[in-house]
Amino acid sequence: MSHSAEQSQYRIPAGTRLIIVDAHDTIFKPDLSRTHADIFNDPMKKERITWMLRYGFLNFVEYFAVQKKIDIVISSDGQKRRLSGIAQQFGVYDKLKRIYGAEHIDKWDYLKRLDRILEQCEVAPEEAVFIGDSQVDRFSAEKYGVPFIQVPNTVEDRTFSFNAFLEIDFDRGDYGLELLNLHGIRQVAHNLSTPQLVEEIIRRNEGLLAHLGPIVINREEFQSANEIIVYIVKEPSSESEINWNEEIAPISMERYQQLFEQLKEFLEDQSVYIQDCFAGSEASCRIPLRIITQTAWRNLFVRHMFRQASEEEMCAFFPEYTLIHVPDFDVRKAGGEDLPDDLILINLLKKLILVLGASSSNATRKAVFLTLSFILPKNDMIPVRCSANKADDGSLSLFFGKDHGLKNSLCLNTNHAFFGDDCHGWTHTGFTNIEWGCRTPVDGLDKVRDPEIYAATRKFSTIVENAGINQQRRILFARKNPAYHAIASFPISHLQSADRSGVADFPKHLFILVKDAMGVLPALSGMTREQATLLLLLGFESRWSGGAGDGSPVISFLPFYNSDLSIYHPPFYAGLLYEKMERSGSDCWLLNVKPLGPCGDESGLADLQLLRRFVSVIQQGNPAQIAWQNDRYWRLQSVYRFETFAENQLNPEKAWESDLNRLLVTNSLLRRVFRERLERYRAELAPALVDAMQWFDD
Repeated sequence: MSHSAEQSQYRIPAGTRLIIVDAHDTIFKPDLSRTHADIFNDPMKKERITWMLRYGFLNFVEYFAVQKKIDIVISSDGQKRRLSGIAQQFGVYDKLKRIYGAEHIDKWDYLKRLDRILEQCEVAPEEAVFIGDSQVDRFSAEKYGVPFIQVPNTVEDRTFSFNAFLEIDFDRGDYGLELLNLHGIRQVAHNLSTPQLVEEIIRRNEGLLAHLGPIVINREEFQSANEIIVYIVKEPSSESEINWNEEIAPISMERYQQLFEQLKEFLEDQSVYIQDCFAGSEASCRIPLRIITQTAWRNLFVRHMFRQASEEEMCAFFPEYTLIHVPDFDVRKAGGEDLPDDLILINLLKKLILVLGASSSNATRKAVFLTLSFILPKNDMIPVRCSANKADDGSLSLFFGKDHGLKNSLCLNTNHAFFGDDCHGWTHTGFTNIEWGCRTPVDGLDKVRDPEIYAATRKFSTIVENAGINQQRRILFARKNPAYHAIASFPISHLQSADRSGVADFPKHLFILVKDAMGVLPALSGMTREQATLLLLLGFESRWSGGAGDGSPVISFLPFYNSDLSIYHPPFYAGLLYEKMERSGSDCWLLNVKPLGPCGDESGLADLQLLRRFVSVIQQGNPAQIAWQNDRYWRLQSVYRFETFAENQLNPEKAWESDLNRLLVTNSLLRRVFRERLERYRAELAPALVDAMQWFDD
């Protein structure tokens, strides 16, 4: 049973300037006898008890002292050096005014010399409170006239609940900011609704309200999230599991702490926006997030991208990870002269993610997904970066590839419901959507070619970045900064045909969209799951870097077509993916999205109508409508005739009819490049995948 503030025997008196805490079992251990159900209705109180359940009572006392600007000391009969080590372990050492050990015990009556503590802290007895567990503690408090609060000396005493301490009045809800040691925030806007955030965006002049209600953000310097360097704090619990590389660099805990201290100082007297949300749709494996942003429009982006917590879920909400996005923070001025201006800083130990300097809204999503890429495989779920749609019978199709806009175009133009935009989780029981929104390129968006996306950009609260707007407030889908895509972001509820369950059975079809500017890969081929895994491990793409006839296409590789998955060694992730594909029995397809033949320039995409017909026929279970042949170059079952489409759109041999020798040479070159690339992974690949490497032999 809970006590009111007046009844509570654990009430810390008003006007207290010093808390003296004995060091014992109850203080240093979490209240393991309690559960999350043993809490009050106030969400802030729920956070406090969850904090105590997870981290222990000493951390809560420190939290309360910081909130109230009260000094805190430890009083014990132990060795001061040992007590200092324990305080450091619990992360409160730098918050303590002093630590008193055996040296302050009276050698005659064994009582604690609280008078010395009061004198050194310059506090009167009535301005202090002593929290202890023994009769010696009580007698010490009585001797020196200090108010005393007695707690049990073991967490197994089920008559004691930390709940009583939650009845203490706090000045205001802090939404977890004080738990992060963020003090002095001027104003906190917590879980604003979509209309409220739109109002804030307009009021703060962060963007313009366009025709029919979308928001155009045109006062920012645009950038790609791919340009943002990711740093992960290097510490013993995770450093051996991370694939340190060009995209993911280590940073020391000391350097992280230095930047965080500077960030705390920067945020003093600032206003922030907070959204509490979930990454993931399936209740058993979703991650509760608290995302703190400096601007309203980025908070709206977060609200679009991640699953919102319901009123019922908010009653028990406690963030597993916290992300802070501060684009105005100057990393170099904060002592990071050797660091980039824009970075993502992930502390897996403290479960804290910082996005500093980066203006891209997608930096927030990238940071969350990269963190999940580390977490999910530990729970028998792997992150999968693809677009997905779902048939009426529940069967799922996945679309892999580097061209995100094309993946969504193919997803949204079938008789299937849109399931997910980019980040998913593949579990041992099915497939789940990690996000709750869609972020897609809209360069030259056409309402005939992409009617669903076009309609979504004309709905209230859709965010459009790097696009123009005319005097009538109509959006111009052209890049304002030619170096980057124009982007639209919106919740999936903006799509006419969307599956909002977030969960599905195992994928039935996997389409791998390959941009082959060399023009030699088949237009459509069936693959084994081993071949599909190797193709994804390669992440092959070729494109022309110059004009027509200028040399040869440039070949590039990006494993799994996404740098966010590079947190693990590519062959390790390939093994996880292959296991899931095998268990699911998925059918795999190669879809060449570039024109076949000797194009000689960057000639755009293959016929979009053809690509959509391929996907539709496969999804409807009618592959017999396609005429197949055994491709003699790649030894795949490949299309050579389909409906009324020209054969040179389908069959590389027809497209290269005037120069078959060049086709042979180019295919041989490409197989050799694939083989050499995969050799670097051979020692770490599963035997079935090593055997499949024969696919590339001459």
